[in-house]
Amino acid sequence: MSEGQQQRQKQKQALSIKSMAFNRFLLFRYVTAGFFFANLYWTILLFGAPGWYWLLPAILFLIDIAISIEQTRKYWRPDHSLVITRVGYWAQLACNIVLISATLMKASQPFYPFINDQSQMAILIALGIGIIFCVFVQRQAWLISHDQDRYLQRLNEFKASLQ
Repeated sequence: MSEGQQQRQKQKQALSIKSMAFNRFLLFRYVTAGFFFANLYWTILLFGAPGWYWLLPAILFLIDIAISIEQTRKYWRPDHSLVITRVGYWAQLACNIVLISATLMKASQPFYPFINDQSQMAILIALGIGIIFCVFVQRQAWLISHDQDRYLQRLNEFKASLQ
């Protein structure tokens, strides 16, 4: 193999490693996208309602943007630091728990003026699914922060196979 071919092969391997390291955080990007759009639409729907209740989803929306930025930076700096992601998902989890409590106590009307009493079960289900996602993401973030995730093991096996 010529020197040029070897150089191209090494560049291709380096790109593969970089892409695999970035894909280690793929779950966060997908879940964040879901929360991003849910919080964006919720903000838009509440913006025309009386009061300042639209600030809650707007703050969560801004947190989702910060999480997205942190995740995008992982392409250029692939480390296991997930400070913004973990704080953001704790905030989303706390919000969902408070909103479930408010819904069960029939005090959620200011947060969902566009939902009638018959649709409250849909809200409870959506918030419950959100809680499950938040807990799952927190678990995965903990594993990554402690370098115990399966994807890192596969990445290290791939790196070892190249040598």
